[in-house]
Amino acid sequence: MAAKRVKLLDVAKAAGVSQGTASNAFGKPDLVRKEVRDRIFAAAKELGYRGPHVMARMLRTGKAGALGVVFPDNLEYAFSDPVAIELLRGIGRECARHGVNVMIISAENPQQAIAAVNNAAVDAFLVHCYSDDNDIISAIQRRNQPLISIDTDIAGAAGAVLLNDHAAAKTAATHLLECGARKFAILSLQATEHDHFGPMNANRVGAASHRVVRERMAGYHDALQMAGISPTDIMHIECDNQSDHSAKMTVDLLTQHPEIDGILAMSDVIAIGALDGARAAGRKVPNDLKVIGIDGIVAGERTDPPLSSVRQDSVEKGRLAAEMALGDDTARTITLETGLLVRGSTKIGQVFGALRRKIKVR
Repeated sequence: MAAKRVKLLDVAKAAGVSQGTASNAFGKPDLVRKEVRDRIFAAAKELGYRGPHVMARMLRTGKAGALGVVFPDNLEYAFSDPVAIELLRGIGRECARHGVNVMIISAENPQQAIAAVNNAAVDAFLVHCYSDDNDIISAIQRRNQPLISIDTDIAGAAGAVLLNDHAAAKTAATHLLECGARKFAILSLQATEHDHFGPMNANRVGAASHRVVRERMAGYHDALQMAGISPTDIMHIECDNQSDHSAKMTVDLLTQHPEIDGILAMSDVIAIGALDGARAAGRKVPNDLKVIGIDGIVAGERTDPPLSSVRQDSVEKGRLAAEMALGDDTARTITLETGLLVRGSTKIGQVFGALRRKIKVR
């Protein structure tokens, strides 16, 4: 027969205090004198009390005191990708201001993710870069809690924080055109939730399910078409968002297409790999090959040559998403603008950059 679960009331009786005082000792310790707290904790240890029941506290207070953050990739990626780290910094900053914790859920294994969503003691969910056409999003929506989408379109989301990805990509392509590039390759992020790396045909380009890829691809194409360059004249390569992978892709690309003189990388991580691949292929950057990324990560300042990029404020993006989840004004979309950073990978002697940050609310 299973042992009876020790309740908070049992601890309170053993410590000679009210149940409210015992509850405060665990949840609001600053409201209880130290000697009383010590007596309560000693009684809890002796009785084998496991601590307040999370779901019971939620039913009593209506709050769990935590946000759930859903990433499409594994947890290692969330703690190693520079943009993901900056996003989490921003989320953590706002949560700390509200005294709220963060639970990170990886969507890499859908069944495990659904179980985590179903059991998560959180007050709202933040979903980063994930399609709305999947079972995990459906599981979140069944919770009937606020869902804030970040860099993605989710039908029925309570709010969204987005980057003006179209404008960012258009800025990047326009800059390479101004630097004299005419034969372009686009190194794309993963277009769908199914791995398919390498050259992209027109069908694959058009089938991109991720909002970031769709918007950035459209921004590149708009700028290049204005210069008379058709999408059919552009090489499209789908890359894993890892520098070693994009380096290999770049070597293959430049070996097969030596005429390429401009690389538009959808992330700085991919662009850094492109610089390594260009060096391995014997190409000189920026003399006969221009490379630009999107994100403006710190590592781009230290590449050889320093990486030109279109910078976004990922910390602020995360902070705004958490602020929206924790506040009452959720029914809105915030769009962050970007700024061009001109460095040595596109212009000889250029080591400076400028950031223009604006927020548009609609």
